[in-house]
Amino acid sequence: MRTTREEQIMTYHASHGGVTSSRTPGRWRCTRLAPLTLATAVGVSGCDVLDELVAVDAPSRIVAEILEEPGNAATLMASVVGDFECAFAQYVSAVGATTQEYQYATGGFGWRSYDQRDFEPSGFNAAYVNSTCSTPQQGVIPGVYKTLSTARWQADHFTELLETWPAAEVPGREAFLARSAAFSGYSHLLLGEAMCSAAFDVGDELMPPQIFELAVARFNTAITGAQAQGDAATLNMARIGRARALISLGRHSEANADAQQIPGGFVHNAGYSSISTRRENNVFVVNRRAENVTPEEYFRTIDDPRVRLEDQERLSPLGIPLFYQTKYPTASSPIPIARWEEAQLMIAEAELQAGNMAAAVAAINAVRTRPGVDLPPFESSSADEIRGQLLFERQVELFLEGHALGDIHRYDLPLVPPPDTPYPTGGFYGGDRCIPMPDVERVNNPNVPSS
Repeated sequence: MRTTREEQIMTYHASHGGVTSSRTPGRWRCTRLAPLTLATAVGVSGCDVLDELVAVDAPSRIVAEILEEPGNAATLMASVVGDFECAFAQYVSAVGATTQEYQYATGGFGWRSYDQRDFEPSGFNAAYVNSTCSTPQQGVIPGVYKTLSTARWQADHFTELLETWPAAEVPGREAFLARSAAFSGYSHLLLGEAMCSAAFDVGDELMPPQIFELAVARFNTAITGAQAQGDAATLNMARIGRARALISLGRHSEANADAQQIPGGFVHNAGYSSISTRRENNVFVVNRRAENVTPEEYFRTIDDPRVRLEDQERLSPLGIPLFYQTKYPTASSPIPIARWEEAQLMIAEAELQAGNMAAAVAAINAVRTRPGVDLPPFESSSADEIRGQLLFERQVELFLEGHALGDIHRYDLPLVPPPDTPYPTGGFYGGDRCIPMPDVERVNNPNVPSS
């Protein structure tokens, strides 16, 4: 039986003085996006020089020039949103498996690279490279690289188009610019949290802090535009995203200022539908339908209303007890991208970093004691205890929402189980704390090192 994660984290942080650290050096790798197609709407190739590079996902075969017209701006905006939502659901599943929110149960060796934290940058087991929104490896295994790269390029390309089109020909142009920038910001943010390094549009290798700066720049654009348009949903979504990026950059007071402005009850969801495989909530599919993964043992024993699981009272073919998560009970269940509770926990983090213990505890309790959760208030004036409680709150409140891998980097958390622990189906757990660049990208991008 493993030591509970809460005990491991609180023990670890009792001997550490801060909650924010850069990720461990020595595992920096690169990933790169080739801007070949308009991701959802377009299926044609771009520059010949990029033909050998990994292409972004292009599920349809409509010629770009047909759609890249001012009159189709609303359709293209829908493509930006759709590509991000697909990428986001797959990202949440992938992060869940990598960080032991989910445990590999059966149904595809490609899952092991996530669950075992041993990423192969090429070949059959490189599901993070191989899977796309249109063609997930083995039907359900999620991707990270191509899916988020597609979403990032789609949003940035749409922004470029909007900036070249006369405003008079695009009703709602400024609102589209704000929304597109917000989704680009989130794509950059998630790539910064997941990847060891990145390069965009055949550019230079960028480390996560540089990627977070790009995310902040996109969110700045979104916030300015949303304020001008009176678009509260985009404004608050972008403020939460910017706060998340700023905390990863160590700029806690700026993050606090953003988070403080989020109104109670705010949530911005990614939407899903059972109308097609591409539109389904992958977090539901891989657990409750395909049973490839199950919530990990630690989460099966938490007595907290925010993590409710259903015991199926049977084992997977690998002998793993099967449980269903209940946060996403159908293929159409939405996934929160940004919400008030996350903002409150970032306030707690920023106040703790500033030494304001009472304010940190108040923000934690705003989340714990809200209607529908109704947990007893947390009480402490100890920085170590508050830090441990903050980490626990993030685990349970943001369970299966795509935060856990970023938290490992942000707080320099130990990997659980530790590297070199025997893996249940053979071999050992790896020590990868981030996802490396695919071999095909490193080989073909002239602006990044080949190894």
